[in-house]
Amino acid sequence: MSDSHVSPLIAALGEAIGIPALRADAQGCCRLLFDGDRAVELRCAPAQGRWVLSCALRGQRVDTAGMQVLMQGNHMGAGFGGGWSGVDAQGLAVVHLPLALPEASASAMLNAIELLLNHVERWERRLLEAVPASPGSRMAEWAQRI
Repeated sequence: MSDSHVSPLIAALGEAIGIPALRADAQGCCRLLFDGDRAVELRCAPAQGRWVLSCALRGQRVDTAGMQVLMQGNHMGAGFGGGWSGVDAQGLAVVHLPLALPEASASAMLNAIELLLNHVERWERRLLEAVPASPGSRMAEWAQRI
C-alpha cells in the first residue's frame, strides 16, 4: 500500500473521530492518544498485507509470571482476538492487532481500535492477577523465538 493509499485512510479516520488534520508521519505511522495516556499506534505493513495496530499496557514491567500469561495468550492468537502480545524496550507488555489491507476503511479501523483497547484493558487486569512464578518455573517452555 503506497502513501497515496495510507494518507486517505488516515484522513478519513481523522474525519470520523473529529480530527480532520490527522495524518501519518514520514514512516507511515499514526499515533492516537486515548484517556490521556494510552497511545495507539497505527502502522501500515504493505509487505504483510495488513495494518498493525499496537498499544502498550499500563502498569509495571512484565515479570516471569506475566510473561508466561502473555505467551499462553499468544498461543494461536486465541487470547488476543487474532492479535498477539510482546514486550517493548521498557519491559511493558504491548498488544498488537492486525487489520487486513482489503478490509481497511475508516469504520473498520475504528472497530479495530476499539477492539484493541478492549484487549488492552482485559490484559492489564489479567497481568495484575497473574500469580508470581515459582523460582523453578521454566520460561523456555513458553518463550517464543522470532
